[in-house]
Amino acid sequence: MKLENTQNNKILFVVTNYWQYDNYINTQALEDVKDRVYFVVDPELSNMNFNVPKERLFFYAYPGKKDTLHRHIFNMNSWRLRNKDIVFWLRSLLFKPRQRLAYRILALPVIYQITRFVFLQKAKDKNLFDLIKKINPSIILIPSHAFEGSTFETIRIARKMNIPSLMVIDNWDTVANKTVFTFKPDYLGTWSRQQVDHAFSIKGMPKNKSFILGAPKFTKYLKFIESNRPPSPYPFRYALYVGIAEVFNELGALKMLDNEIEKRKLDLKIVFRPHITQHARRCPDVFFEYDFKHVVIDNPAKRYYKRSAYWDISQDSVNPIYYPDHSYYLPLLSNMEFMISPQTTMILEAALLGKKNYLLAYDDGLHRFGPKFIFDNCVFLNGVERLLNVRMVRKMEDVEKIFDPSDPLKEEAEPLDVDYLISKEASANYSANLKKVIDTILSRWK
Repeated sequence: MKLENTQNNKILFVVTNYWQYDNYINTQALEDVKDRVYFVVDPELSNMNFNVPKERLFFYAYPGKKDTLHRHIFNMNSWRLRNKDIVFWLRSLLFKPRQRLAYRILALPVIYQITRFVFLQKAKDKNLFDLIKKINPSIILIPSHAFEGSTFETIRIARKMNIPSLMVIDNWDTVANKTVFTFKPDYLGTWSRQQVDHAFSIKGMPKNKSFILGAPKFTKYLKFIESNRPPSPYPFRYALYVGIAEVFNELGALKMLDNEIEKRKLDLKIVFRPHITQHARRCPDVFFEYDFKHVVIDNPAKRYYKRSAYWDISQDSVNPIYYPDHSYYLPLLSNMEFMISPQTTMILEAALLGKKNYLLAYDDGLHRFGPKFIFDNCVFLNGVERLLNVRMVRKMEDVEKIFDPSDPLKEEAEPLDVDYLISKEASANYSANLKKVIDTILSRWK
């Protein structure tokens, strides 16, 4: 298929949750291909504006029972591979006793193959197949964290229809950490050279099948001009503390920061931005502002904080309260004095803005699998200590050094350009880059 013949081909884009709507539609990531895009969208997003004629918008929900079958395969793989990869081992620790027994049996070699075959047969979705056949696209784009059942069912349908599938990676750790691809997509749209390397070395994806798309949520940071900095969301000087879902004594860290600001009589507050969900912790983990003198919770976070009783919000993934407006992040991050965080994707935002970031990588004495363990063992974080804006807080007693003007936490190391972790050029020109990638795939496809 020649490139000039690809311009009128239908592009099917799958949106299964509000996060994807926010990340790809609200950012105008599809602007350069909008005249060719058709959507399959979760019905719970039916009130959202996709900026296309209604005849190009199809609502469909992949059945929960079929998604559960894919989840079982996901968990079977976690148990089966727990001794080969630390991420799978950690995930297997989340199983309840009955689940552990079940997956231990189902992961036995012969039983695994039979069970996987049966589950995948039952997970087939004729209704989704018929819908995609009706749309008759030339290519299917599937934003994904690589564990959704609908992702792999769509890839299977694309194979059956001889349509190229492009899995668009949704997060920094997706390629390195998430799971085994039940069905491998024809192509991957990655954030960076790092993810291309991980796709090849971890997922076995040929490098000529991986394209660097960048990520549209970073575009605003790459177009930021200091002279046009937006107004601060707060009337005071602040450092931003970014919370995590994983186990960690965050209140203990906040209390140390609070005490140090009080002791040094600093004109500074800590704005605490908790993660939308949290794993159960072995310590108090409910934040109350009255317990602190210099720490406040981020205003948008008040809507979602502790709303979910469980760390997995997949059953409530279209609720916009968990996804503050994209326009809020740039004012928040560009006006902070510095950032404090354990492992988080906002490491990349801080690096793109050139804001100093103190990474809490110490053992809190309570959680074996806290930030120290994560920084030591998760490959997607390799090298972050070499980012010019990063300072590693490797010991609990070093928290006080965050406020030392002599910068004692600075380490001598060969600098790492954040471009290796998130492509600046691709992200800055995401829509045009996506169009180029789509047309390249279609010109290759036979």
